Formats: sequence, C-alpha cells, structure tokens
Amino acid sequence: MKLSCLVLVLFLLNSSISAIYAQNSAILEDYVRTGLTSNLALQQQTLDLRKAQESIRQAKSLFYPTIAFNANYTRAVGGRSIDLPIGDLLNPVYTTLNQVTQSSAFPQIENQKIQFLPDNFQETKIKFAYPLFNSDLRYNRQIQEQLYESKSAQKAAYEQELRYQITDAYLQYIQALEAEKIWLNAKTVLTELRRFNESLVKNNVATRDVVATADYELSKADNEIYKLRSSQNTARAYFNFLINQDLQGEVVADTALLRVAALAYQPADLLQKALTNRQEFAALRAGLAATETDVKRNDANRKLPDFYIGGEFGFQGFGYNFGDDQTYALAQIGLTYDLYDAGLRKSKTQMARLENEKTRTQLTQVQQQIALQVTQSWNAFEAARNTCVTAQTGLRAAEETFRIVNNKYRANQVLLIEFLEAQNRVTTARLQLTLAWTDILLKEAALRQAAGL
Repeated sequence: MKLSCLVLVLFLLNSSISAIYAQNSAILEDYVRTGLTSNLALQQQTLDLRKAQESIRQAKSLFYPTIAFNANYTRAVGGRSIDLPIGDLLNPVYTTLNQVTQSSAFPQIENQKIQFLPDNFQETKIKFAYPLFNSDLRYNRQIQEQLYESKSAQKAAYEQELRYQITDAYLQYIQALEAEKIWLNAKTVLTELRRFNESLVKNNVATRDVVATADYELSKADNEIYKLRSSQNTARAYFNFLINQDLQGEVVADTALLRVAALAYQPADLLQKALTNRQEFAALRAGLAATETDVKRNDANRKLPDFYIGGEFGFQGFGYNFGDDQTYALAQIGLTYDLYDAGLRKSKTQMARLENEKTRTQLTQVQQQIALQVTQSWNAFEAARNTCVTAQTGLRAAEETFRIVNNKYRANQVLLIEFLEAQNRVTTARLQLTLAWTDILLKEAALRQAAGL
C-alpha cells in the first residue's frame, strides 16, 4: 500500500499535465461483465427494448393487406316482427280469377308474419382490406423506429451507470477489507505491548494498570474489527445484489487496483467526451426526432385524406347449402377526410409542437447538468489526489514518531499514554491513507461515468 501511494506522489510531483488513473483489474472487469449479463434491472431494460422491436414490426405490418375469414350461423326466436296482410290483399283477387277461369289454379294464401331477426341464416366470407394511402402509417413507423433508438440509448446509459455502481460497490468492499487489515496490524502491536507490559509487571518495573490499559486498547481494536466485518458483509451483499449473485457469495478482492494511466485528459477534453459519449444525449435526440415526426404526422392528417380498397367474397342466405343462389362478391374503394372536427386535429398538432419544444428544453438542461457533473467530478478527483499526498506525508511522520516513541518506551523514557498516542496516530494515518487511496479510485470511477468513458 505504501509503495502504491509513493508512486502516486512521485507522479503528481513530476507530471506536467493532469491525468486520471485507470482501474485495470481483470477481476473487476469479470464482475462487471457478470453484472451486465445478469443484473435484473438491466434485463427489464432488455425486455422493454424487445417490446419496442415488436412495436416496429406491428407498425410495418399495417402497410400490408389484411385478409380475414369470417363464418357465422344464426338461429333466432322471438324479437320484433312485422305483419304482412298478403292473404287479405290477394285472396279476393284469386277467388275472382278462379270463378272466371272455372278452376282452382289460384289457391288461397295466408297472411305472413316476418321476424326481423334472421333465423337459420348463415354468412361465410373472405374479406380483405388494403390502405392505398394513409399518412398515419408512414409516420407511425418512423416514430416507432425513433422510439426504439431512444430505448436502446437508455439501455446503454443504464449499462454505463451499472458499471459505475458495480465498481463503486466493489471499491467500498475493498476499503473495508483494507481497514480491517490495518486494525489487525494495530491489534498485533497492542498484543506485543501487552506482552511487554506483563514482563514489566513481573520484573516489578511497572504496576498492573499498564496491562489493564493494554487490554482496554485491545478491546477497542476488537470492536473496530467487528464493525468493519459487519460493513464488509453489507458491502458484499450489495455488490452481489448488483451482479445478481448469492448475497452471501464470496467476492474475490483485488487490492492492487491503483495504476498510473497512460491516458491524460484536460477537464475540457473530458467535457467534450461526455457530450459525445453519454448515451443520455442519444436517447434525447431520438426522442426529439420522434416528437418532430409526430408534428409532421398531425400536420399531414389535417391536409391529406386516406384512401383504401377492400372487398368480400362468400356465401350468404338461409340454410347451409353454399349454392349458387347464396354466392356473392363485392369490391370497395374509399376515401375518408374529416371536413370538420371542431379544431381537434389543429389542437393535436399544437400539442405535438409543445412536446417537441419540451424535449428540446430537456436536451439543453441535460447538457448543462452533465457539464456540471463532469466539473464537480473532476474537482472531487483533484481533491482526492491532493488528500492522498497529504495522507502519505502524515503516515511517514506518524511512523517515524512511533518508531522513536517505541524505542523510548522500551527504555522506560516515556509514559504509556505517549506510546498509545503515537500508536493511535499511526493507525489513524494508515486508515486515512487507505481512505484517500480508495477515494481516488471512487472519484475516478465517478469521473469516468460522468465523462461516459
């Protein structure tokens, strides 16, 4: 750990340009790939993307003819009916004709009662329809394709965010591991102190309180170790949650993450890369294109009619016999255009324009937000680097002080409290250096995420 931070110090002192650090860890990259494959939230985004693909297929299918087969048979009893007094009208005529012809050629007929509901009636047909011209269909397909591009970009943006979240959680876990190592080392020093103090008591050089004090310091170290292990369990569970693994599953820690990168960027370069690489912009631009297409669609609906052709062929009549007397065919050609709709289409066009303007405003706002995010992330990264330099200097001073105090204590030249203060300063300095080291990696991850790297 000291060597890694010393390399960092030398780099900061000698570098003529600002640089960022690369987290070149094969272990971490494997975990990131696992997360990008298994994360449940990302799987939901993938399903949304597939749904958008199906919407495109549906929009394209509307350009083709539709052919449908329909068959129905009706039996009816009761309902409305009409009385036809055909017997009252024709029977007197028929009677007169029979008398004139001296025959019974004209029989008497009864009045009829006609039921409105058709009984024993069947209709079996094939029906087709084809839109010759419909502006809605063309623009709807374009809108669905643009919405698909937007959702695809949103998925890519979430992948970038997920990569950052996995990296952040992994570094938090490593930070807890490193802090535990420092306290275990402190415990080793305190255990040796207790052994030394016991030897002093046995040789009547010191009283028993020095052993009790060492025991108390050991108990505090044990408490810190316990809290850190609890933090490790929480960090491990959250990390495994992100990559959709068993929450209590083992996480392989790569503690050699700090590397000096060959890449070097100025803040302005990072901002330019953010405006180019961040998928949020691609999503908003695709959404903006969709709103512009929607304006064109509503405007076309105000000006252009719809044309279509269609037809039917089948059988229709009483009883299922499919004879020639039941065969029929028809063809249609049609045009539809709303002459008056109380300003409905005009209002829809205006609404589409307002949505387009809203999306433009969102795009400008997101540009400003990301520019601010890159600036804040860069400043935080710079501060973390300087903090690490200070922490390194503080650790060297604390270790040198402890070396001197330790020698003096063993020569009975300083009090136990001075020894403990020096030892605590070393532990604190090591913890601060570990925090500073991991904070550089955390701030780098945030900077990379902000810049879309």
